[in-house]
Amino acid sequence: MTQATDVGPQAPHGTFPEPGSQSLVSAGGWAFLLTAFFSRLPSSMVQLGYLMVLSHDGRGLATGGLAVAAVGLGSAMGAPVVGRLVDRLGPLPVVAGATLVSLAGQAAFLIGLLHHVASWQLLACGAVVGAANPQIGPVARSHWSHLATRLRAPHLVSRALGYEGAVDEIGFVIGPVLASVLVSWLGAAPAALAMMGMTLVLQGVFVGHLWREREDWAVHDTAAQGPRAHSRTGRSVLWPMLACLGVGILFGATQTALTALFNARGMPGITGLVYGCVGIGSGAASLLVGRLADRFTVPLRVLSGGVLMVLSALGLMVLPSAWLASLVCLLLGVGAGVTLVSSFGWMERIAPRDRVATMMTVLATCLTLGVSAGAAVAGRLAVWPAHGFWPVLASGVMAAVASAGMRLSLRRAAR
Repeated sequence: MTQATDVGPQAPHGTFPEPGSQSLVSAGGWAFLLTAFFSRLPSSMVQLGYLMVLSHDGRGLATGGLAVAAVGLGSAMGAPVVGRLVDRLGPLPVVAGATLVSLAGQAAFLIGLLHHVASWQLLACGAVVGAANPQIGPVARSHWSHLATRLRAPHLVSRALGYEGAVDEIGFVIGPVLASVLVSWLGAAPAALAMMGMTLVLQGVFVGHLWREREDWAVHDTAAQGPRAHSRTGRSVLWPMLACLGVGILFGATQTALTALFNARGMPGITGLVYGCVGIGSGAASLLVGRLADRFTVPLRVLSGGVLMVLSALGLMVLPSAWLASLVCLLLGVGAGVTLVSSFGWMERIAPRDRVATMMTVLATCLTLGVSAGAAVAGRLAVWPAHGFWPVLASGVMAAVASAGMRLSLRRAAR
């Protein structure tokens, strides 16, 4: 037997090349980096934004919670479609079309809000807005993959995926904060109008960038990019999907369980600060994981992340003080970030060249579904605060199983 050397699904090495001299700025350009960051903020605002809008409008937290679920379900259903269309048509028409559909859904939501229509109609509008999420993060990851191939700079992939993971974390923090500020300062309907305006401006700027650089962002010639274009990914795709589902469960369950914990202690205002440590740890790990030495294979990284997740969950189950909980959440975020970036890196290596965007959006869908499932299960269990962290522990076990599956795929590829 000989060790395969192709980077395709026949031999997903599980290691990243050593970084070279090519930087993300020189490869992608500032215009890409900035517009791709700001254009994902509207999508990160919508879920919490609509919850607060409906609550502020007098429809109650229950309806607001259903709006969160509607947007998440719509996004989960629409993401694979968006990814496949990007692979077939290129990002320009797809992102532009999705932005227009999103604006139409937000306009319908605003009109319905002003005319006091039934709540189910507003929820339907929320589902449309979620389905029209242009999936900027997965689209950007796909572009980095193609850039690395075109520039013959494979080191770009690990750096770029780490950067994208950190940017996503920043967006997840900034977006909800902006939404809450808008609702608090402006009120329900004006806040919905402001979010609609931000969608038009920020996603519109990214569409403008795609138009100016349309030759670089055109549908890629997969036939000229190596054997991955028509190869089979097989069972290897299941493992990053399982890992991302677990990380999503972690995010959703941790936020819900911490809310229950600090509400029970009479300190509801501290929940956001403690949970923010998860984002800090995840963002920092995302930036650093791509620079790990080659001896740390992807399965080993995912396993390490899973172990951190399990240990952190056990630490939170003892219901520590706020300071200790912040430290544990920081470690929890490191485990989640390592697992997430490594999973996206694995998928980038095994995905056929003509379906990179599709597979990236599949992972984003798993993450979204995991957040919803984690929040729902933890909400049921958190009647006893310590029990709300059981789904977090389960997410670490899922990462460990995914790691074992990846290792098995490597052994099969080497035969």
